[in-house]
Amino acid sequence: MAMNVSRAGIAAILLVAIAPAWPAAPAGAEETGKITYAVEINDTRCGYAELEVSPIERDGRELTMIQHHVFVMISALGSTFNSDVELTYYVDPVSGQFTYHDSDLKQGDLALSNRVYIEDGAARFVYPESGEEKTVELGGDVLLENTYLFPHLVRDFAQGKAKEKTYRALDVRDAVIQNWTYRHLADETIELAGEKHDAIVLEKHVLDTGIKANMWIDRATGVLLKTTFPNNRKSYLARPADVKDIMVAKLDESVITRVNVSIADTKAIEYMKVRAVFEPTGLVVDGNELSVPGQSFSGTVEGNRIDGVFEIEHSRYDGADAPPFPPDFSGDETLKPFLEAKDFIESDDPVLIEQARKITDGSKDSWEAAVRLSEWVADEIGYAIPGGGTARKTYDIRAGECGAHSILLASFCRAVGIPARVVWGCMYVPNFGGAFGQHGWNEIYMGDAGWVPVDATAREVDYLDSGHIRIGEYQSVSTALNAQGAEIIDYRIAGTESGEEAADRETAYEPYTGEYDAPRGDEIFTVLMMDGSLTVDIPNRVKLALNDPDEEGRWVSKLAPHVYCTFDEGDNGAVETMWIHEVVSMPRTADIDSIPEGVPAELLPYLGVYRFAAARADFTVRCVDGGLVVDDPLDKSTVGLQPPDEQGGRLDQYGK
Repeated sequence: MAMNVSRAGIAAILLVAIAPAWPAAPAGAEETGKITYAVEINDTRCGYAELEVSPIERDGRELTMIQHHVFVMISALGSTFNSDVELTYYVDPVSGQFTYHDSDLKQGDLALSNRVYIEDGAARFVYPESGEEKTVELGGDVLLENTYLFPHLVRDFAQGKAKEKTYRALDVRDAVIQNWTYRHLADETIELAGEKHDAIVLEKHVLDTGIKANMWIDRATGVLLKTTFPNNRKSYLARPADVKDIMVAKLDESVITRVNVSIADTKAIEYMKVRAVFEPTGLVVDGNELSVPGQSFSGTVEGNRIDGVFEIEHSRYDGADAPPFPPDFSGDETLKPFLEAKDFIESDDPVLIEQARKITDGSKDSWEAAVRLSEWVADEIGYAIPGGGTARKTYDIRAGECGAHSILLASFCRAVGIPARVVWGCMYVPNFGGAFGQHGWNEIYMGDAGWVPVDATAREVDYLDSGHIRIGEYQSVSTALNAQGAEIIDYRIAGTESGEEAADRETAYEPYTGEYDAPRGDEIFTVLMMDGSLTVDIPNRVKLALNDPDEEGRWVSKLAPHVYCTFDEGDNGAVETMWIHEVVSMPRTADIDSIPEGVPAELLPYLGVYRFAAARADFTVRCVDGGLVVDDPLDKSTVGLQPPDEQGGRLDQYGK
């Protein structure tokens, strides 16, 4: 299949944590009724929240039921999708504490749900997808906040005149008790939805994850009027008519930080020196954790704000003195957390255990086993935003972003007794003229060699290029890099030729360089030499460094091996046309509804529904007049397939 290379999965390899991070809440003047909120991201009104508040009786108690629906339209790195969240709370109207909460999130193929029951001094979390439960002991002073009523903040800050106060609070996403500090910023009269409100303005700081938000709370009613977050996100009271014409918000600038240097062959980066400012969330930044094997940091860490210089120079582990396989780390208590199932890392799932054992069967040591698992994830799991979330869901749909890839690889490793963890930060990508993108990868424990980094998403299955900046271990769904800026001071590309060798290569590849008209629109693709590699510059998107051509004349992308280029020559022998091909793996997910009579037996195994996860589309393969056809939902067309060639491949009816 030949196509433009802007499809998601080629453009970049990034971790995108787009959780429902807008605690949009009503500024309700009525005791019962629907209230509307607008959601903005990067100055684009891209969604809304509808919130209905009504009285309810449970176990003889008069409570307030809050039903909260959030809908947001988002695009990230070429993928457009909707975020749909349903929340319910049963709340004590006097204290504002909830007694029950449920949450259902849907983003593309990602679906996450939980139920929280407050009973006998504990919070019992139930996860419908897996059937698992978790209990968190509360104690008498734990705050159980909801998205509607905040009487404790009115009491402490409006009436009690507090300047700052820290609460122990239950986080319903991570199912942990955290420390939340509120700080009084101002008293303000704010006009929203055509009405004026007297508000107290507070800064909320989650000390355990670094998340900050500013909140405007109605002084009279104790409900939320407006919330603002870093990266230009906000939610505020609005009229229903205000949210009728919402638009898709682009998140690229939120997860990408453009830099001053363009590098096409990112996998060959063997050294990099970067000045950067980050203010990440999802963990408490430990300055000591910023200097690890392969990376050093000099600068300042104040709160969660990182400001300084990183030097990255990773060495490649060759498997020397690797632990045996299967390994036995039972005597090391420090490794226990990295061998157990936890949250999305479902290393106790029977299907994942069986698959991991199958992949690693016969491995001579733990390094070979780990590399086999990494290769399987790189080969079999496609790229899609958003991903599947949990390891099992990612395995089932065979697609996900880098976080999903890393969670699955960690699950596989732990399932066969190899300690593994998910780490995150950012990596250099050849997008937008050069940038750092939020990203996650793995570290696998190899005994005396320590923690060895690998990046299955980038197909660096047994190493890590030095364009990766590590922030820390993945701990929370609220993970975000929040880059304030980055500048590459120096870098080095491995294996770059110089002198006569470089000149000879440029001469040999000169016939392929030049400008090519894109098949759609008025774009021009440029082919040039960069860092010793023939490179395709797709304007305003990405630079793809190519490997040398194989025996069939395919120039395979170094960044994305499922993409390759071919060149056609004219009658005069000069290169005239470039083809860009993308090989998309689509797992068969279902049978077709009915099979007509007379289908040749050799075609029966191919009939079915195939999932293109990156586009969230299902392609159907049918038999018509004794041949195979494909129903393409993206182009809304049906295309016939030719008989197979010697390798089993099939061109379509147009010879593509």
